[in-house]
Amino acid sequence: MALSTDAEILIAGVGHPLMGDDALGLEVIRGLEAESLPEQVRLLYAGASPLDILGELAGIQKLIVIDAVTGVAPGEIIKKRCALNHSDIPINEVETHGISLVQTLRLAQELHPGIVIVLIGAGIEPAAAPGKPLHHALRRLIPELIGIIKDEIAASLLYQLTEELI
Repeated sequence: MALSTDAEILIAGVGHPLMGDDALGLEVIRGLEAESLPEQVRLLYAGASPLDILGELAGIQKLIVIDAVTGVAPGEIIKKRCALNHSDIPINEVETHGISLVQTLRLAQELHPGIVIVLIGAGIEPAAAPGKPLHHALRRLIPELIGIIKDEIAASLLYQLTEELI
């Protein structure tokens, strides 16, 4: 997908491509690249460093982060919103990304007041599997995760249109 300087929604896939199920966010981004998305949407492979997302937030009104998560049942799909100084995104002690995703999202809120942040993901087993591909059970969830993301995009654009008409 071509980079849009007019993007208002950033979708960032987080994960390590060589760590098995941790690559879920990256695989979802790959799936989204094949979709027809509005020009207001930009995709980002954030890789194993969610901190890289911070440099991409200028002009962004909504950040959607896709990641594999622990602390929920394997295969369970989650969608959590992160509000300023409060998050219903679970904080786990084990991080595979260096600086934690939650710390990154809180920093994003401080640097970009008013940004809406949504985490969408699926539960994985806590142990990463170096060198193994994404588990087939998680791969089967990708179309459902893409549907949830597209619904989130549509809701944002409809809200924006409603605001413009008022």
